[in-house]
Amino acid sequence: MATTPTTSTPFQPVFKRVAQQDRHDDTFAAIATLTGKTLDSIMRQAETMGLPKTGPYFPWIDGDMIAKLLAAHGLVATVWKECSKGYADLPEVALVMVSYDADWEVGRCAVYHRNTASDGKTAQPYVVDPYPHADSRLHLRVGMADLAGLPPAWFIGVTQMQKQVGK
Repeated sequence: MATTPTTSTPFQPVFKRVAQQDRHDDTFAAIATLTGKTLDSIMRQAETMGLPKTGPYFPWIDGDMIAKLLAAHGLVATVWKECSKGYADLPEVALVMVSYDADWEVGRCAVYHRNTASDGKTAQPYVVDPYPHADSRLHLRVGMADLAGLPPAWFIGVTQMQKQVGK
């Protein structure tokens, strides 16, 4: 009996990972991932909105700055929302707060994509993590079993901005 060789295609995420460069720019790296821009271009844009040239940046990275940066690239952001049910709470695309410490109220940001198929019934969820893990397998986590090791605490939903109809 002849066998047909199978070739498994590795998972290709919609969003290309942009790695963070220091301990304070994970949110900007996640925004760069969502917008398809470089980290440097997002940082320069944030500096025009009042971000200092050197970190720490956390006093300036609030929901308003995140929304402004995303809006400049045709995306709409919700406000921060708590994830009481984990990934089940999340919309199709979200900026997620992971590795969250409730006592310190700090965490780091990554990008979640449910990746719902065109049939609307199946999905292949994944997280693109900008953190510079030594183990590159942690940069992209695919499937609910893999995501279980990186539970979300908070999220900002992200959608495409509606096109304005000319008058």
